[in-house]
Amino acid sequence: MVHEYEEQLFSKIKEGDEDAFNKAFDLYYPRLCFFADNIIHDFDLSRSVVQQVFVDLWIRRTNLDILFSLKSYLFQAVKNEALDILKHRKVETKYLQSFREKDEQGWFHDQIEEAELNDRINIAIQELPPRCRDIFMLCRFEELKYSEIAERLNISVKTVEMQISIALKKIRTKLSPYQSVSLLSFLFSKKM
Repeated sequence: MVHEYEEQLFSKIKEGDEDAFNKAFDLYYPRLCFFADNIIHDFDLSRSVVQQVFVDLWIRRTNLDILFSLKSYLFQAVKNEALDILKHRKVETKYLQSFREKDEQGWFHDQIEEAELNDRINIAIQELPPRCRDIFMLCRFEELKYSEIAERLNISVKTVEMQISIALKKIRTKLSPYQSVSLLSFLFSKKM
């Protein structure tokens, strides 16, 4: 008898009968919320899950074929959604834990400092005199040796050395309030 009632209820829902849909909602909503809460242990989220299952039921009603009963379909749909949420939580928790571990190691802070230092270095490079900046960029970013720069620009190796030295001094001066000279020496070590 209950099974026949559910079949009729679903048939009416499938035809677009809003009253039948509301009856199904009133009949199953509270039980489904408690069912979902037993899985995900968050009643507000459980209510959202059940509401979404009912929304999906209404949207997909014409394409659905419920094999057993409306009740079984609804409980299975809620179970699937709740389990998806648990999987998502597990992945999210794992990601956040990994992020916290990296942050505890100072990784995030180091990344911010490195980005800020790179910005300051780029600004300092852009403020160099044009010829000095060109030589410095050929050395640092195109990784050319002093002799290759001299050949390309038709200048002496001594001029390249002098311009690189000027560039490093100006950049160190600009960055001295922010970083130690040893770090800059590492970043801008001479190429021969």
